[in-house]
Amino acid sequence: MAARFCDIATALRVALWARGRSRSTAFELAIAGESSITVFHEQFAMAYCEGEERICPEDYSKGPPVPGYTYQEVKDRLEKTSCPEKSAIFIKDNTGCLGGRKNYKYLPTGYIHVFLIRDPKASIMSSYKCALAECSRVGYGVRDVVKCVIEVHRFVENYRFYKYVTNELNLPAIIVESDDLIRNPRKTLQKYCLATGLSFSENFLNWKPGNIHHFPDRMKNPQFVEMYFKTAIESSCFQLLAQSHINVELPEEVKEYIDHVMPLYMEMAENKL
Repeated sequence: MAARFCDIATALRVALWARGRSRSTAFELAIAGESSITVFHEQFAMAYCEGEERICPEDYSKGPPVPGYTYQEVKDRLEKTSCPEKSAIFIKDNTGCLGGRKNYKYLPTGYIHVFLIRDPKASIMSSYKCALAECSRVGYGVRDVVKCVIEVHRFVENYRFYKYVTNELNLPAIIVESDDLIRNPRKTLQKYCLATGLSFSENFLNWKPGNIHHFPDRMKNPQFVEMYFKTAIESSCFQLLAQSHINVELPEEVKEYIDHVMPLYMEMAENKL
């Protein structure tokens, strides 16, 4: 299918909303593999953790605030960016980094909203394994690991924003199950493109590893990449990786959190592509 070129007035704009360990970075890199699409990486995450108004509850960044990442500046950038020689604008972000309902006013207008979901048990186990390794490295205890896992996962925030888009904005919400991307990437991405209006490209199925030129500079930091994005950035296609975290014993608080969010996941999964 031929790419559709656009100007600022008619640009096709698609937002992918996700939470930690849902394979969203791999999804983003697949889209970024198509040169006719302009891609923005986690602009609201930058505002949340690195901007002048940063409200992140954890000390994720020890550096000075990064100019250009107030919530209003992010909204303006995502709304006003022109793409005269591109087929679409695509943004990927963590729903929790919107900063709660009080910041929904900064949601950029004109976007088709897509929610990427993954079975909470699998994604939380993956989060726990990563957090356990990182917290052990810096000398934190299990309580810090639990707090980190729940902070990163943010499924409740994802669900609340999904309900806001569908019930209050009365906009359609497209739901993609990340396991479907792994099992049948071509079919799932073709459905995704049909639902959003994006033109399907073979480049979505195989991409160049390390394609992070569109990342904010702070997120290109090697330590940051190693901690959060290494596996995704080294990937070149959707594939099932060894699930070494399956046998990890989770604390009771984390198990309770899984039980709490599972019904929310099931509700969204019933409406997936």
